[in-house]
Amino acid sequence: MCREVLAAMGIPPQRAEQYPHELSGGMRQRVMIGLGIVLRPRLVVADEPTTALDTLVQAQILQLLRDLADEHGIAVLLITHNLGAVAETCDRVAVMYAGRIVEVGPVDQILATPRHPYTQGLLASVIHLGTATLTSIPGAPPDLADPPPGCRFHPRCPHVMPLCRSHGTPPEPAAASRPGGGA
Repeated sequence: MCREVLAAMGIPPQRAEQYPHELSGGMRQRVMIGLGIVLRPRLVVADEPTTALDTLVQAQILQLLRDLADEHGIAVLLITHNLGAVAETCDRVAVMYAGRIVEVGPVDQILATPRHPYTQGLLASVIHLGTATLTSIPGAPPDLADPPPGCRFHPRCPHVMPLCRSHGTPPEPAAASRPGGGA
């Protein structure tokens, strides 16, 4: 069964006899994904599955996760800072800041029309081929041992209002899923 799983992950079965240090980073990642699916789970949690991998191998790992979802009916929960991976792989996204979800909805809508200031800042900081100047979110993330009251983003938010300092904000739904917002 081990060799079958390796083959399904795109690894030649004869590599089963090798030690981890003899495999590339991408192969080691595929082995871990194979271990994760060998018992046929309904959900795979992929926490930063493409970190430290080159762009080509990242694309291969993301394609492998999509294929697993399609072929085996496995749900994939992708935890990542890589917004490109989210755009290519996911149907829905939940944006978190300081341990709280601040915005949730279909990926295409969140990326096209972000509503929460943190999501807006996060997307503005993504580097593209045409990027001339770097953009960042001013300030520093809060101390989670003693988070600020209200919305945890308010100390860094360019649109802060008095209400933000006292009340936590519920996650922003995507624009089209708001009541009266269309589809």
